[in-house]
Amino acid sequence: HSTIVNILPATVTEIRDDGGAHADVLLDLNGQPLLARITRRSVRALGVAPGLAVFAQVKSVAVR
Repeated sequence: HSTIVNILPATVTEIRDDGGAHADVLLDLNGQPLLARITRRSVRALGVAPGLAVFAQVKSVAVR
């Protein structure tokens, strides 16, 4: 269960890891790119990899 109402199906297209604590994950939302930042630990724990189908949960206050 989640209070987030913006849940969008997406596909991971690229993971950019700069060696820090976080990784930038580039998503494809049916032709529209979305950049997400998650921890490197989450990348490993969730098995995030290019080609993986995911759901992007977007809080409206987090959109710039």
